[in-house]
Amino acid sequence: MNFSTALDRIKFGQPMTRLGWGNPTTYVYRLNPPNEDNINIHFSTGTDILWNPTVEDIMANDWADTVRAE
Repeated sequence: MNFSTALDRIKFGQPMTRLGWGNPTTYVYRLNPPNEDNINIHFSTGTDILWNPTVEDIMANDWADTVRAE
C-alpha cells in the first residue's frame, strides 16, 4: 500500500512496516490514543524513537500492516 493509506492506519493505531525494511518487527506506530491532538509517531527497532519519515518512506508503495511487539 502507499504512504497515504499507511498514515491513515497509523493515525488510528495500526502499526505499519515497510517490506523494504526487511523485518516486520521494524515498524512505526502512534504513541498517543487517536482522540488526543498531540500526535507522536514512533519508530521501533527494539528501541523506540520519534520517527521522521524519509523521502523514500513517503514515496514507497510497500507499506504493510504488522503487529506491535510488546
